[in-house]
Amino acid sequence: MQNAKKNYYFEFLKDYHSIKGTCKNDELPKLLLHVCCGACSSFPLPFFVDLFDITIYFTNSNIYPVEEFNLRLNELKRYVKFINEKLNTKIKVVTDEYNYENFKMDLISFKDEKEGGRRCKICIYKRLKRTFDYALNNGFIFVSSIMTVSRNKDVDYINEVGELINKEYPSLKFIHSDLKKNNGQDIGVEISKLFGIYRQDYCGCEFSFLNK
Repeated sequence: MQNAKKNYYFEFLKDYHSIKGTCKNDELPKLLLHVCCGACSSFPLPFFVDLFDITIYFTNSNIYPVEEFNLRLNELKRYVKFINEKLNTKIKVVTDEYNYENFKMDLISFKDEKEGGRRCKICIYKRLKRTFDYALNNGFIFVSSIMTVSRNKDVDYINEVGELINKEYPSLKFIHSDLKKNNGQDIGVEISKLFGIYRQDYCGCEFSFLNK
């Protein structure tokens, strides 16, 4: 008999209540949050902002070409500026260096696979690994990603690989999530339409671009 699948929304609630119990007074726990674009962040940022002191880590060298990378980054910054002004918050954005040519070397062997296959799994792993590296070297404890907001992403894999990488970084804590729960993606689409946030029509790499 197979084990029942985890409900990662409930796992998130357990993580959060455990973390919150360690905070002093009304202090918000500091979270390094991997974000892939402005559109996907439209629901998660309002969701997380009352729960965590957020620093966004934009580590997305999977995005091709560089003009697309800059477009997604600028849309994210525009949305963050709005959230900070509207909600009186201080979400920060840290941008990792862009190096697509190096990034794609691990993907090219699987260039002909459909989206969601090994190429995508490697891509997710590489970006989460960069996020953990940055967290370790910059004083963070809690790490998560907004990629679970998309129905096109494997929520189980994202959380499982987060747990796997976390074993290499015992001083850090990966926060589980399933942000598409409770209509998260649908709400995000409506928010992005309301604010005119650019919504890309391919995941990121040139292979998804060519096959769109």
